[in-house]
Amino acid sequence: MHEGYDARETWPFECQCCWHVWQEEYLVRHLTDSHGNEVEVWMRSGVAVQPPTSDRSCPKCGAVQITTFPAGYMARDQEPPVPAPREVTKETALKFTWRAAIT
Repeated sequence: MHEGYDARETWPFECQCCWHVWQEEYLVRHLTDSHGNEVEVWMRSGVAVQPPTSDRSCPKCGAVQITTFPAGYMARDQEPPVPAPREVTKETALKFTWRAAIT
């Protein structure tokens, strides 16, 4: 590899199971060889790792249903917005009845 540059990237993640939100910082080494082939080497703490889009799991619950946010999301909003609980009125509650399965 002949040419290259390093860039720091911060990736925010969210677990789709427990809604835990966290971010991880990566050093991305962009390299180009004499034939014009490009490669990215992702590193954390000086160790080469898989890109953040592969093989992620939640550090809180271990689930693998993980999503990422756009760049800069965590700087904008430290906590993701939590929807307010909906008020259940008597009329709404009466619309939903639970029935036992017929066997």
